[in-house]
Amino acid sequence: MKGHVSPTPTNDGNGFGKAARRHLSADRQRQGGGKWLPLLLSLILFAPSVGWGAQPPGGDKDVVAKWGKKVVTRAELEARIAVLPPEYQNRFKNEQQRQEFLEGLVQVQILAAEARAQKLDKERAMVLRLEDMTNSVLAQEYMKRELAKVPQVTEKDIEDYYQSHKGEFVNPAQVKAQHILVKVDDKAKPEEIAAARAKAENIRKEIAAGGDFSKLAEKYSDDPGSKTRGGDLGFFARERMVPEFSQAAFSMKKDEVSQPVKTAFGFHIIKVTDTRPEKQLDLKEAAPRIRGRLENARRKEAMDKELERLKKKYNVRFERGQEAAK
Repeated sequence: MKGHVSPTPTNDGNGFGKAARRHLSADRQRQGGGKWLPLLLSLILFAPSVGWGAQPPGGDKDVVAKWGKKVVTRAELEARIAVLPPEYQNRFKNEQQRQEFLEGLVQVQILAAEARAQKLDKERAMVLRLEDMTNSVLAQEYMKRELAKVPQVTEKDIEDYYQSHKGEFVNPAQVKAQHILVKVDDKAKPEEIAAARAKAENIRKEIAAGGDFSKLAEKYSDDPGSKTRGGDLGFFARERMVPEFSQAAFSMKKDEVSQPVKTAFGFHIIKVTDTRPEKQLDLKEAAPRIRGRLENARRKEAMDKELERLKKKYNVRFERGQEAAK
């Protein structure tokens, strides 16, 4: 009720251009496929590098693709797929999927070859981008190896933390409720507010006379997020709702229906349908949260310590003032 979270659009900032992706995708669709290509291209670009070989000693037997003087062997293709995250490896199990991956792989390589032929890799901006990408991959791999050295969190670590932080592992009291909202604009005139209050009071009278709360919510409520569910808001903690709403809901008994409650949204008629008391989580329930918290803290401590070491090793300095901005 305090607000809605909108889905965050994915930023298409990969190194492969949108226009090229559209062209290649359209080309693939004309051949009867295409659903994999955008995914393939991003995976190829960011997967760890596996080198391209010259003609293998055994001839063409193990070669799956050729371009220019380069060849792709079956082993190289399998190695490329093997370094993908497990959830993506599962998408390239059959021969058709592997063929699509191979086609995307070669397309990226020939586009890159043409870019080099036109000396794009010598342009200042491109040199910086390539350097940043290389540094980023190396830094991530170094961090991964360093973090692998961090001591594992033990069961005793978890139990000790739980015993000294029990108060942090309490599920607050919750209420399950339905509501009917008669909306009032924040710039409403006094007579409009009075009309909304009267409407809410009349709805309350219908409920008191035996009217079905869910059906009346579907009929009257101005809350689009809950009216199709009969006004059901599910379980919520006190902090999730605006204070006036929570104060009313948490003071009611199960199956009790409130008088109209005024909030910044308008007038609410609330029906409490269930309650859950505050609950102390036991060690088993709290353990996953504690493990994650301790692991994150140890990783952060390890990386902070390593960064400080490297700053001293490489004599890092940041120039301040006007000179740094020039």
